[in-house]
Amino acid sequence: MKIAVTCIQLIRDIENYLPALNEADFEVALPEITGQHLEGAELVAALDGCVGVVAGDDQFTAEVLDQSPNLKAISKWGIGVDGIDKEAATQRGIPVTNTPGAFDDEVADVTMAYCVLLLRQLHVVDQGIQAGQWPKPAGRSLGEKTIGVIGLGGIGRAVVRRAVTAGMTVLGSDPSSESQQLAAELGAQVVPFEELMQRSDIVSVNCPLNPSTYHLINDEHLELMKPGGWLVNVGRGAVVETPALVRALQSGILAGAAVDVLEEEPPASDDPIRGLSNVIFGSHNASNTLEASARVHVRALKNLAKELGVELEL
Repeated sequence: MKIAVTCIQLIRDIENYLPALNEADFEVALPEITGQHLEGAELVAALDGCVGVVAGDDQFTAEVLDQSPNLKAISKWGIGVDGIDKEAATQRGIPVTNTPGAFDDEVADVTMAYCVLLLRQLHVVDQGIQAGQWPKPAGRSLGEKTIGVIGLGGIGRAVVRRAVTAGMTVLGSDPSSESQQLAAELGAQVVPFEELMQRSDIVSVNCPLNPSTYHLINDEHLELMKPGGWLVNVGRGAVVETPALVRALQSGILAGAAVDVLEEEPPASDDPIRGLSNVIFGSHNASNTLEASARVHVRALKNLAKELGVELEL
């Protein structure tokens, strides 16, 4: 059976898994991916003749699925499935799996790292020394701040644990009563979303992208924040409306932001956010450690094999 791998992390490490895949009679197609993901005609070409795919952040629209008649299963490498039209896949009898909980600690580590970078301006120190200076900006103390965690799933709760350990006051917001209860047991105060925005010094976006969270962080909600706060987004780019974020950073509503994810990845050369000195950029890479990748490689490949009726030994 021919399968495709369109996840750049698994393509990087595929040699470790090819013997087992070949033993299970899988023929593996490895397209060249120059950006963050594939979409449109490039994705259709990558899926040519394939019955299954281990997908990255590729855009599986109804049109792509219509042009991939052999496709029988999509195994999402990682958590977010917002790039997959699940309704269209269901209508075509194509199961979609993912690997929830795989990156909780890794993404939470990066969330807290961004908080420290922003409050202590460590990136400014590094840039100054690289330029031959010796800057000593006065930072802000992490332990005296209130952090609001939007999304109390596995990643959000891992952020709560770290923030509580750092001595921060932790607020949390999530529509799930189960997630609320679990976060409260870790030391978070569960509050309504608007109250979280009003009280937080730092807002950490850790929720998935869905119709209810699309552009959740916008002008109206950013204006609720105390002047001079910070925003960290390690969730999904489109949870934060980019022009609104730019306006908040320019006006002083926000002192700074760290964005591991953006609505357009990578941002266009003329995107105004690229010209802001009070933004730390990531490359949608918060989950990417060798240890976490190895765990997810196995889970994603086994998920795909199972949907295709094959028992894969890894």
